[in-house]
Amino acid sequence: MDHQEATIDHYDACVTADKCLLSAPLHIFQSYMEQAVCSSLDIETVRKGPSYCPWAILRASLSVLPIILPTLLGLTLSQLLCQHLSQRSLRRFLLEFLLITLPTVCSNTVANSYNNHYCIVVATLITLLLLRCGAWRGAAAKHCYEVGKKPAAITLLRATSYICTGCAILAVDFKAFPIEWRKSREYGASLMDVGIGMFVMSMGVVSQRAHNWADMRRVLKVVLPLLMLGLARTVVITLISYHQDEHEYGTHLNAFFTLGLTKLLASLCSLLARSDKQLLPLSLAILMLHELFLQQGLAAYVMSSANRSSFLSANREGLSALPGCISLYLLSVWGGRWYKAMDKLSYEQFLTKLRKILLVTAVTWLLAFACVFLFGIARVTFNAGYVFWLFGIGTLLLLLCSFLFELCLMAPTEKLTPLPALVETINMNGLTYFMLCNFLTGLVNLTLNPAKRSSGECVAILMLYMLASTGMVYVLFRKGIRIA
Repeated sequence: MDHQEATIDHYDACVTADKCLLSAPLHIFQSYMEQAVCSSLDIETVRKGPSYCPWAILRASLSVLPIILPTLLGLTLSQLLCQHLSQRSLRRFLLEFLLITLPTVCSNTVANSYNNHYCIVVATLITLLLLRCGAWRGAAAKHCYEVGKKPAAITLLRATSYICTGCAILAVDFKAFPIEWRKSREYGASLMDVGIGMFVMSMGVVSQRAHNWADMRRVLKVVLPLLMLGLARTVVITLISYHQDEHEYGTHLNAFFTLGLTKLLASLCSLLARSDKQLLPLSLAILMLHELFLQQGLAAYVMSSANRSSFLSANREGLSALPGCISLYLLSVWGGRWYKAMDKLSYEQFLTKLRKILLVTAVTWLLAFACVFLFGIARVTFNAGYVFWLFGIGTLLLLLCSFLFELCLMAPTEKLTPLPALVETINMNGLTYFMLCNFLTGLVNLTLNPAKRSSGECVAILMLYMLASTGMVYVLFRKGIRIA
């Protein structure tokens, strides 16, 4: 590809002292989700035209995984090495903090080029530890797997996202954070592109379809606060002249509006389904119709430099993405309801479930790969390639969490084994944790000027920052206080 002739757009997601508290939690997660390589020269966005390289996008779509895995592997190690300690033990919290947070910080900054090596070494260590205590195999075969009410795998997915994003909101402001890990403005598959999609999935996988208009009233109780946060964020950034890239959601919309409108419209669409099983064909039908409109010229218009004279044209990015958001949400609701369909499973039933998740994962990734060559992957329009890519990442992580924790780590115990203390701590006060991270990020930017810090100072500041944010919510956890 001739990189001199290619038209390149660069979206700098790095914001420093002007970070707005009302942009949390979505902006936090998006600041983390910005790591991948889109070409041999680390080009961050690629137009779908003469310069569009499907193989580069394919490589980039796969390179996202080794950047997320260090956190998940740290959670696994902490479960292996610290489960004999009480959840409210300060010693356990500190050990888990080092096992989980240190690799997360380093994988985002000074050691980002060694993520693959780290994942291989730690995965090998975990395998050896499991083989050493081989009793888990016999115990697992006799274990009754309870996955119905609060699946450990879904809880772990949520915690992994929180920890990663809490780290990256500050890491992105250091020069040790790779500059090429930025969000694609048009076609691309960088790690930061995962952000809004993962929030849509996280919202959907713990939800259920609306059965009637009474359910819609309950949906409004969730939607209205999101829309109010979106409005408040728009008002605040307008008053303080805070720069917002129009090519992300548009001039006035933001991620809160996207999430609120997605849940509202998807819940309305789910009224068309008579059972949870019908959510799958419904979501695919919406996605195919969405892709048809994109191919008929909508995608070209959204990514063009057309003027923004009206509300629709000014916010074409956010509005055009809604059908894809709805499709991903309904897919996630279907997946979550399927995973929790049976409360208690035998060993054989649980293995069957894992095989089915593996099959869904493989099919989804194949569809994503096909879309790379047919339509591309575009977060800005939430096209078919993006939806399948995100769903593939989510199902793969769900499979790993189910296998590692449910089968290998939790089954051999005779009593219910709690998850790592850090997981329960953050899940108990997730929004509070996000707000603390955002506040501390602004404080660091105002006082320490992270852009001028060395690599050593970067790691030290990030570790102290993570200790402060997780430590505060851990105090709430020990006292049994849940804020939000």
